[in-house]
Amino acid sequence: MNDLATRPLSDAIDKIIDFRGKTPLKLGMEWGGGDIRALSANNVTQGKIDFSKECYYASEALYSKWMNKGSCAQGDILLTMEAPLGNVAQIPDDKKYILSQRTVLIKLNQNKILNDYAFYLFSFDNFQKELYKNATGSTVIGIQQKKLLKIELTYPLSIINQKKIAKILSTCDTVISQTEQAIKKYQAIKQGMMTDLFTRGIDVNTGKLRLSYEERPDLYKESELGWIPKDWELSKFEDFVIPIDGDRGHAYPNQSQLHSEGHCLFLSAKNVTKSGFAFNKNIFISHERDNLMGNGKLDRGDIIITTRGTVGNIAMYDDSVTYEHIRINSGMLILRNKVSEKIANQFIKAFLLSHVFSKQLERVLSGSAQPQITVKNVNAIYMLFPVTLVEQESIVNRMIAMDRKIQTEQDTLKKYQQIKAGLMQDLLTGKVEVQTDDVS
Repeated sequence: MNDLATRPLSDAIDKIIDFRGKTPLKLGMEWGGGDIRALSANNVTQGKIDFSKECYYASEALYSKWMNKGSCAQGDILLTMEAPLGNVAQIPDDKKYILSQRTVLIKLNQNKILNDYAFYLFSFDNFQKELYKNATGSTVIGIQQKKLLKIELTYPLSIINQKKIAKILSTCDTVISQTEQAIKKYQAIKQGMMTDLFTRGIDVNTGKLRLSYEERPDLYKESELGWIPKDWELSKFEDFVIPIDGDRGHAYPNQSQLHSEGHCLFLSAKNVTKSGFAFNKNIFISHERDNLMGNGKLDRGDIIITTRGTVGNIAMYDDSVTYEHIRINSGMLILRNKVSEKIANQFIKAFLLSHVFSKQLERVLSGSAQPQITVKNVNAIYMLFPVTLVEQESIVNRMIAMDRKIQTEQDTLKKYQQIKAGLMQDLLTGKVEVQTDDVS
C-alpha cells in the first residue's frame, strides 16, 4: 500500500484518560452509588466490553471529580495496561462510564487514525508483540504509558483506506458473531432436548417424545430418581458397567519413559475434554512399557471419565479414533459395558452426558476439598435406560443429529476466524491494497 507510514502512537493521540493519580480501588472506597458503570481491566475482553463481569457504579459527583480530563465517547479505544496486558475494546454507546483499574481510554485524532481502524490495528499481532516487548514485570506484566506512546504504528495515511479496511474486518466480525450466537442457540436447544429425552424418552411407535408426566401420569412410575417412564429400568452402575482403574504399580511410567511419539498413546487430562477426545497434545509409552503394565488399556467401545481435577469429562474409544493402542493415566477410569446385549455403548455415553448423571455426580463431589471420584462412587450411581435397544438408539440418534449441527457451526466459526486472521495480516501490513473508492 503506497500511502503507508510508520509513526509513534503519540503522533495520532489527542488524549489518554487513565486511572493514575486517583485513589485506587480498595475495600472501603466510597463510590457514591449511582448508575455510572466503572470499567476495569476485568471488563475488557479481547474485542469487546464484558458487562457480565462484576463492576462498581459511581455517582454523578464522583464522575465529575474523577473524569475531569475528559469523558468516554462512543468508539473510543479501551486498552488494558496490565493483568491482562493488551486487551482492546471500543466504547459501544454514548452512555457515561468511569475508568477504573488497569485500563486507559485512548482518544485518537480522527484525521490521522480512525477509531474503527485502530481497534483492529491494536488487536493485531504486530502491535501486541510490541506491547509485550516494551512491558515490564514478572508476576504481573504491564506497560508504562510513556513506553506505550513510543510504540511505532504502520498504517495508511488515507482515511478512506482505513475506513475500507475497518469495514471489511467489521463485516467478518459480524459473521463470526452470528455464528457464535447460532452455536449458543443450538447448545441451549440440546440441553433442553436432553432433559426431555432422559425424563420422557421416545415413544418408538410414533417416534416422538412421550407425553409428560403431567399430561399422562399413567405412563410413568416412581423411582429413586423421581418419575420415570414405566418401561425404563433403573439400577446401579455396577450392574451394567465395569469401572477399570489404570495400573498405578511399579510399571507406571515416570517422566523419562514418556515420549512425543511411540507405540501406545498414554492419555493425559488434556486428551479428555468436555467435547470428547482431543489429540493435539499427545504423549506415548513404548511397546515394552505397554506390555509391562496391567489394567488400564482400552478396548473399542470403552468410555473414559476423568476422575481428578476436572471431573466428569467423557470420551468414547470408538472407530473414529485412529490410535490402536491407548492406556489411561491415573486421573481417569475406563467404563466397560458388560451387558451390551441389553444396553448400547453409545447410550451409556449419552447417559453420562445427561443431567441425570451430572446431578448424581455433583452430590458425590459436594463438600470435597479436592474434587475426585472413585470406583466406589461410580458403582453407587444409578443408571437409567429404556429396556429396548430401539428406543436407546432413537435417543442417541437425536443427540448425534444435534451434535452435528453444533459441529457444523463450530467448523464455520473456525473457517471465518481463519479468514479474518488472513485478512488482518494482508490488510494491516499493506500486503494487499484496498480500493480507494468512497466508502459509505
